[in-house]
Amino acid sequence: MAKTPWKPWHEVVALRDDLKSGELPMHMFAADLYEVLMESGKRPIYEDPGKFFALTFPTYNLRQLVRDVALRVA
Repeated sequence: MAKTPWKPWHEVVALRDDLKSGELPMHMFAADLYEVLMESGKRPIYEDPGKFFALTFPTYNLRQLVRDVALRVA
């Protein structure tokens, strides 16, 4: 069997410090939409679309949600 040229993911990807430490509080997984709308600065990652989408994988369901919201607003 031929050896694959691919490296294991842990040799290619640099994990963020919060992932390494295991210190991910549950509030990290959901945005308070009022705080985002008011740009309170408490969760700046949600206030900057560029930063948010740089760290977010666009799954099929996320793309569908964005599509549905855009159609509803249009």
